[in-house]
Amino acid sequence: MRNKKHLFHFIVSESMNTNVIDFLLKEFKINTFSKLFETMFRLIDKKISKMKRVIGNHRSEYAVIDNTNDKRLDKYLRISEADYLQIKRWHSLYNEFGMASTVRDIILFFYNGAMKYGLEGFLELIGKKLKIDKLKNDFLDRMTQLLNITARKQLLYAFVIENFPEYIRST
Repeated sequence: MRNKKHLFHFIVSESMNTNVIDFLLKEFKINTFSKLFETMFRLIDKKISKMKRVIGNHRSEYAVIDNTNDKRLDKYLRISEADYLQIKRWHSLYNEFGMASTVRDIILFFYNGAMKYGLEGFLELIGKKLKIDKLKNDFLDRMTQLLNITARKQLLYAFVIENFPEYIRST
């Protein structure tokens, strides 16, 4: 039962599909979206949980998929039962609107990181441990109560990517 794969359905904008996902497939040199997501998930699963804790309760707010593009596409990926249960756990633990928002967050996190540092540089940074206390203090110093949860998540992920070298431990 451990090797069972779940067919996971979610929605992306047309621009995310053509710009973000296609870019990552080419950069990672992987030919299937499911394999790409599995690879990214393996690299980030420990860190994403720590970053989600910085925000805490996500108050189950609807996550905007893309406010500049009206066209929506159905995406499917096969993920292992363990990965599916981990995403489901985060969905429940952090009170997120949907599991799909976590999947889109991971995809966009890798895209933005690869755009800033190049894929090799970003993979080197992502392989190091985060100084989560420093990240939390710095991020909360810049936070405002006026931002909704989606904006907070986007700001947090952008903040991490922008300052990644500052928040990793030397090994």
